[in-house]
Amino acid sequence: MTRAGAEWDWFGAVRFLVMTGTVLNALILVVAPGRAQSLQTLLDRPAHLEVESVTLEEAIRALQRSSGVTLAYSIDLLPTDRRVTCHCQDVTVRSALDTLLFETDLEYRETRRQVLIGRPTREAGSSAPPVGTLTGVVLAEGQEWPLAGVQIQLLPSGRFTLTGQDGRFLFRDVDTASEAIRATALGFEEITIPFTLDPIEGMELRVELRRTPVPLAGILIAPGSFGVLDVSPAVTGTAVSRDDIEAIPSFGDDVFRTLKRMPGVASGDISAKLHVRGSTERNLLVRLDGLELFEPYHLKDFDGTFGIVDVQSLGRIDLITGGFPVEFGDKWGAVFDMRTRRPPSTGTRTTVGVSLNSLSLINQGKFSGGRGQWLVSLRRGFLEYVLKMVGVQEDISPSFWDVLGKVQYLLSDDHLFSIEMLHAGDDVKWNGHRSGERIISDWANSYGWVNWKASFTPWLWVETLLFSGRLTRDRIGSGGDPSDGVFSPLRVDVSDIATSRFGGIKQDWQLELTGDVLVKTGVDLRFNSGAYDYSATVDRLDLDENGHVVTVTDSTAVRKDVSGTEFGTYLSMRARAPGNLTWEAGVRFDRKSHTGDADLSPRLLLRWDPLAHTSVKGSWGHYRQAQGIHELNVIDGDSLFRGSERAEQVALGIERQFGRGWHGRVEAYSRVVDDPRPVYVNLSRNISPILEVESDRTRLDPKRGRAKGLEFHLSNETTGPWSWSGSYALAWAEHEVEGTWIPATLDQLHTVNLHAAYRWGKEWQFSGSWQYRTGWPITESFLEVVVTELGDTGEQAQIIRRGFGPPNAGRLPPYHRLDLRVTRNIEVGRSRLEIFLDVFNAYNRENIRSYRYSLLDPDGDGLYTTRRGPGEELLPIMPTLGLRWVF
Repeated sequence: MTRAGAEWDWFGAVRFLVMTGTVLNALILVVAPGRAQSLQTLLDRPAHLEVESVTLEEAIRALQRSSGVTLAYSIDLLPTDRRVTCHCQDVTVRSALDTLLFETDLEYRETRRQVLIGRPTREAGSSAPPVGTLTGVVLAEGQEWPLAGVQIQLLPSGRFTLTGQDGRFLFRDVDTASEAIRATALGFEEITIPFTLDPIEGMELRVELRRTPVPLAGILIAPGSFGVLDVSPAVTGTAVSRDDIEAIPSFGDDVFRTLKRMPGVASGDISAKLHVRGSTERNLLVRLDGLELFEPYHLKDFDGTFGIVDVQSLGRIDLITGGFPVEFGDKWGAVFDMRTRRPPSTGTRTTVGVSLNSLSLINQGKFSGGRGQWLVSLRRGFLEYVLKMVGVQEDISPSFWDVLGKVQYLLSDDHLFSIEMLHAGDDVKWNGHRSGERIISDWANSYGWVNWKASFTPWLWVETLLFSGRLTRDRIGSGGDPSDGVFSPLRVDVSDIATSRFGGIKQDWQLELTGDVLVKTGVDLRFNSGAYDYSATVDRLDLDENGHVVTVTDSTAVRKDVSGTEFGTYLSMRARAPGNLTWEAGVRFDRKSHTGDADLSPRLLLRWDPLAHTSVKGSWGHYRQAQGIHELNVIDGDSLFRGSERAEQVALGIERQFGRGWHGRVEAYSRVVDDPRPVYVNLSRNISPILEVESDRTRLDPKRGRAKGLEFHLSNETTGPWSWSGSYALAWAEHEVEGTWIPATLDQLHTVNLHAAYRWGKEWQFSGSWQYRTGWPITESFLEVVVTELGDTGEQAQIIRRGFGPPNAGRLPPYHRLDLRVTRNIEVGRSRLEIFLDVFNAYNRENIRSYRYSLLDPDGDGLYTTRRGPGEELLPIMPTLGLRWVF
């Protein structure tokens, strides 16, 4: 489809949606009769049991096989001398159990997934039983391999916890009326283990889980996928635990900065923005609990220094750097998907964090017997002290804050309702004494959304999202530097006021046709509006046609109100074929009224598991990305929206879990981008809050782009004190500009990341991370002396002019640095105090962002330009002391 023919495009979109609904309805009508049995209660299912004079244990096992109902029991509770007979072909499981357990002291109770057989529970009103401590470890069956992220549920109370990276779990204050634990992990058989707790000595359980085919909806097909925080490596392949994240040295404990060490990711010291496999930050889809965040960074005047979500409020992060399925919107770079943290199994959890960068408070808990949950996160950042530490002499006062709130309620076992809000704001005041610039800047992001997750049947799942939000910015800048008027503006006045509003509805459906076929579909309808009011006046020195030095005034003004509708829909099918092959084919349609784009994006993903613990993943797809209403580039004079960019990507990778905690992956990728948008860059690479008025501001018009690479990743997580990870990436990213291929802004041919952590008991943790990469491309400057007349006076004068060579034709020196972190954990009653010291750039490597240039004539043969030394340096050694109190 093309941008022409908007009416036909709308008709095509509606027709596509109607056809999708018709197909789904037909599938439901066909499959519903075959699924009727799944709607029965477990006890009402047919028993199909026929046994004669067998032990009770043999009879229960036979009933489990014949009925397909999971029966959880302890062999120790079954009488060994009792033999039973049951002619139960035509009765229910309930009747069969009544017959088998007749004249015993055992009873049965149905849960959502199984039937528990045990002794009678304590009657209401009786005295409370004594309590004890229950601990345990979960391992893969037949291996000394701990499983992280396994959900352990205490029965019948329903309390639950997740195993840590060492596979261990802990329940305190467990009463002796507790009957069993249930262990659940994707990719493993669910198991229920009865136990009898000694209130004095407690109990230690060893749980071994047997691998099983992963449910089709839970298989992660996309290559280049990394799971972070509370995840199970059995599902995601490469997993990074919360303990690892908290141990990794990271300036500001920022959620985006924690992922800079993933292969394929490029980013600088100052910015938190992620450039994935040759893309830029605007090509990255960032979501929180299903909602897209359009401006996910704080301090955007300084290239986005931090993310707007506190990492301590998050329970899961998925980073997909390879091809991703059609449900993930219309970005073509990568997916950064965040989920909020689960509350504790009992009571509340409060986390207070204090460091030189910020002050944070997070509170979580449950209400209504655990059916309701809440989360509140507050954070206030202050960078004044950090800037003083790194020697910034300017009068600069950057501050930021964010508030995240969530309340969710389990209406029934099949319906979960939640309300969330996120607000983030920035306030920057800067008085540049040397540059003459004065800036007052305010940014704000506000999001609110309602989420309803429903499972209408065991094979039909629906998620509905209603959302609304607003983005605002207000920048006022003035100043200039007459003493350096050749290279800097003489006078600057900038006013930049913009507001964007959006709202809409998003719905996703999953229909499991059979155990081996899954259909996914969804729609996304948004209503957007934007208001822009931008003006800039810049006075600078230049030469007229006669070679005289004159003052030139450049003015830019854009005032525009725009509104539009965005519509997206997708349809995909996932199937499991013989030979451990899983595939997913899908197509996505997106329509943007403000740009006139109407795009189809087909995609195909494959996963093959030829051996145990080995997966081969591949993807191919077309990705289309249109310009959002909030992305109009008014600061460079653009008043029109551009057409959508087109990207074709191919990725192929292999993952292997070797046992004993070792995991490895190798992946290759290739991407070609057509019709990219114009790019505005500052050739000298300096950072300024009003970059658009600098004399080195340049527009590049790439015709197309391409990126390719080869990535290696190896990690080790065991129950021992050490953990390791390392990665190497060989990558190219470039653009074709005026018939010449030039490196991308953050192109880095070689990248090495190494990380090691050591846990000394429960109290101490030491970690270090080292990074090396090829120096980024730069545009070399040259200086020339021009002899001219000053106006009409006739006086001769010499001035120095600065020019630039071919874009990105030079290279900075290689970049490398070492970060260290030490953490001390102190148990204070039932609370935990963490004190940490984080040292960024521990050996104070002088990494630079640009060069300074001078004119020299040492032999009197003529002037030439030479590098005088570093221009703008990146961050030096920076120690950060902080504490985190969890209670």
